[in-house]
Amino acid sequence: MKQILLFIACLLSTVHAGAQTDQNADQIVIKEIYCGGCPKDEGSDVFHMDKSIVLYNNCPELVVATNLCLGFATPYNAEANSIDRIYDREGILVYEDEGFIPARNGIWYFPSTLVIEPFQQVVVNVHGAIDNTKTYSQSVNYAFKEYYCMYDPESGYFNTMYYPTPSDVIPDTHYLKAVKYGQANSWPLSTTSPALFLFCTEDVSPVDFGNNPDNLWYAPGEAHDAINANVMVPVEWIIDGVEVFNGAKIESCKKRLTADIDAGYVCLTNRLGHSLYRNVDKEMTEALAENKGKLVYNYSLGTDGSTDPSGIDAEESILKGAHIVYRDWNDSRNDFHERLRCSLRDYHPQVVEPVKGDVNVDGVVDVADISAIISVMASLNSQPSTLDTISADVNGDGTVDVADISTVITIMSRR
Repeated sequence: MKQILLFIACLLSTVHAGAQTDQNADQIVIKEIYCGGCPKDEGSDVFHMDKSIVLYNNCPELVVATNLCLGFATPYNAEANSIDRIYDREGILVYEDEGFIPARNGIWYFPSTLVIEPFQQVVVNVHGAIDNTKTYSQSVNYAFKEYYCMYDPESGYFNTMYYPTPSDVIPDTHYLKAVKYGQANSWPLSTTSPALFLFCTEDVSPVDFGNNPDNLWYAPGEAHDAINANVMVPVEWIIDGVEVFNGAKIESCKKRLTADIDAGYVCLTNRLGHSLYRNVDKEMTEALAENKGKLVYNYSLGTDGSTDPSGIDAEESILKGAHIVYRDWNDSRNDFHERLRCSLRDYHPQVVEPVKGDVNVDGVVDVADISAIISVMASLNSQPSTLDTISADVNGDGTVDVADISTVITIMSRR
């Protein structure tokens, strides 16, 4: 008991120290991009208001990230007629040596500190945070409480065609916020060829950064107005980036991300329900002792000659309890492949009967649950928490405090 009390005292000291310190944020990777839409059931057209991005903690340590943002580079499409404006006469990106990437139209950010457990993912719905399969069977169901979504009508992204009211199972603490400096009423992530990137505003809030007119940039020859506004994201802030080319117009595509962010590109065939999925790092994944007997091979969901060269079926392996390490070579030619269908279509969460006091939902009530409560207390002291405050309120009095720690200790003593 003395050891537990000493542990609690040490952890409580972090509550009074303020917000959590970032940890391993550079280990977050973009695991999957689903943006090209899927066929409507009647075959008449395509449904593309169901986009999503999957982030992943690619390491065995906890990730803690504040001011985490998503943006895409200008222009919207790699095959756009206007793309030559971002190149000089020598065929070099005009901002190649300027130390920034221009984020078009607006940025989205997590409203509070994001915590990702080792080898776990975070699903971010871009458009349509509902069960879209009720309307289109080849689409994706986003009605899960674990998921996050881009939903901030007050920002100016209020187009209900793209942003229906999210499923009521998604807590509002999982709603990303936006800073809009463009003119569109929805975040126009390309359905053919986005240049997507993830970053943290290290020394300023996303709101202050995005709203500072000194940070705006316009491509040469474009009018300095809201239609053409970009914000300059420092390269050193960028954690990960993926350059996508339109598979049907490769010869017309040009890069928007500099080589230090992504030295290559991955092709997408849109309108068919395909996604872009990160390849498994075979050597590092097989080297994990805990993966013995859990890895599934003969992966078969690559398409059009694009597949994971490791041969490991990551999603099936995860279902068997494996931990996957994905490639992160900063070269999308080698890091990604085109997948026949978005992996989220096969997501079926396990229904586990909750255990009182099991705050971190690992099946046992122990000191780790006390640590989880204190993490929530620390987060609530500085900003709304992304952790589950409902499970942390063990005694059900509507607050998360030392009384909940006392309740957990009592539960532990009875077991």
